[in-house]
Amino acid sequence: MITLTILTPLLMTIPVYASKPEHLKQLIDTNKCPKCDLSGADFSWKNFLRTDLSDSNLSGANLSNADLSGANLRNINLSKAKLSRANAFRADLVSANLSDADLSSTNLSGADLRNANLTRADLTNADLSGANLNGANLTDANMRGVRFDNVNLQGVNLNGVDLSNADLRNFNFRGVSLNGVNLSRVNLNGYNLRGVELKNANLSYANLQNADLSNARLNNADLQNANLYNANLQGADLIGSKLNSANLDNADLRGANLDIDSLPNNIRADAGDYSRWGNTLSSKGRYPNAIAYYNKAIELNSRDAQTYTSRGFAQSKLKNYQAAIADYNKAIEIDPNYGKAYSNRGLTRIEQNDYPSALTDFDQAIRLDSNNAEAYNGRATIRRMQKDYAAVITEASQAIRINPKFAAAYNNRGLARSALQDYQSAIQDYDKAIDNSSGWAWAYLNRGLARSAISQHKDATKDFDRAIEIDENYIEAYYQRSVARFNRKKYEDAIKDCDRIIQRDPNYAAAYENKGNALLALKKKPEAKLAFEQAMKLYSQKQDNPSVERVQQIATGL
Repeated sequence: MITLTILTPLLMTIPVYASKPEHLKQLIDTNKCPKCDLSGADFSWKNFLRTDLSDSNLSGANLSNADLSGANLRNINLSKAKLSRANAFRADLVSANLSDADLSSTNLSGADLRNANLTRADLTNADLSGANLNGANLTDANMRGVRFDNVNLQGVNLNGVDLSNADLRNFNFRGVSLNGVNLSRVNLNGYNLRGVELKNANLSYANLQNADLSNARLNNADLQNANLYNANLQGADLIGSKLNSANLDNADLRGANLDIDSLPNNIRADAGDYSRWGNTLSSKGRYPNAIAYYNKAIELNSRDAQTYTSRGFAQSKLKNYQAAIADYNKAIEIDPNYGKAYSNRGLTRIEQNDYPSALTDFDQAIRLDSNNAEAYNGRATIRRMQKDYAAVITEASQAIRINPKFAAAYNNRGLARSALQDYQSAIQDYDKAIDNSSGWAWAYLNRGLARSAISQHKDATKDFDRAIEIDENYIEAYYQRSVARFNRKKYEDAIKDCDRIIQRDPNYAAAYENKGNALLALKKKPEAKLAFEQAMKLYSQKQDNPSVERVQQIATGL
């Protein structure tokens, strides 16, 4: 490493350090050094007015307070360079690598930064007014307080950028991706953000009053405490967004997608919007909140059969069966030919054990719509209750022909085939039920039972494991796993499962029985006898005499 000096316009000599002195000498003599290696050099406060440094390597160099105005810096490597407070007015930085560079308070006004790499760069308080950032990559850059007057950002990637407190006057958002951008407390009053990508963006406390956010993508955006007064959010996607304490007064949300729990007040929306938002919440199992939206939809339009049917479904899921039946009745009164109201009412009547009325509803639903898969599967459920397994298979198969992804129909057919001891076919049905559902513990339990029936106890255990992962209080899954573990001679594990059951339900007699069997297999007769005695006591309380006799025969031998 050697030390040279450069004469500045102030005729001061300042030491400069560079690993390749011949390149440094060329720069001093000619004011040009394209393709030079000047990495790590100290050029702070230097004058590079209109200097040609194209294709050069200045990675890690110190250019703080340097004058680079009008310089040719095309394809230059300035990664991790220090350029704080530098003057790069109208500099040519096309395709420059400025990743991880310190550009805080740098003057980049009028600079050509097309296709430049600015990932993770620190642009705090930089001036980018009039700059051309077409195609630039600003992923994860810090742009707090940046000035953006008349900037061309067409095709720019701003994912993860921090733009909080930035000056966005005359900012052109057209075609800009702002996914993950931090725009907290930014003033965007009246801005045109139509169709802009703002997924995962932080807009908390932002002023979006009168802003046009129509068709904007705001999935999972943080809009807490934002001012959205009179904002146009028509067709915007707000699924997953946080709107706590946001001001939505007079905001236009017609056609928008929304899934917030709290019903917004003083907004512009139609009955169909409220009904659609209710459907979104219902699909996520948030039934009380869905009902609030349905109530508002019905308040605006009391003659929509679909909304009453949707509210009835939510009421049924909350076991408010009478309220559900009332809603279905109202839907049928409004539209006697609405088949879904009949099929849904039939499903609720099954929950009420009113099988004849349920069957009548399913028959009517099918008369109105021969492609009503829910109605065919509803009939299959009733036939299963009646142990008419051949009819179950017929009805469920028809439902599957209509809807090949109908998980409940596969499960119904699987149960029927298990009952007929066609376990391999049943397992195939349960496979389909699992593939076409999300986290359905019952389907895993049923497949585990079918596998146990053909002595596939290891695979059965895996199914019971999965059922328990989904529902940690699924007692039947713990019990069946204890049986499968016993059959695999995993006696200690079987006992642990029995204890888990007893902890959750001290009156589960079969758990004591299987625990006794496992203890006996481990030749722990006194403990086994105590478990059997408790099992017999509980079976007796339930007047389950066959089970009492079965356990008694084992206990007598002890």
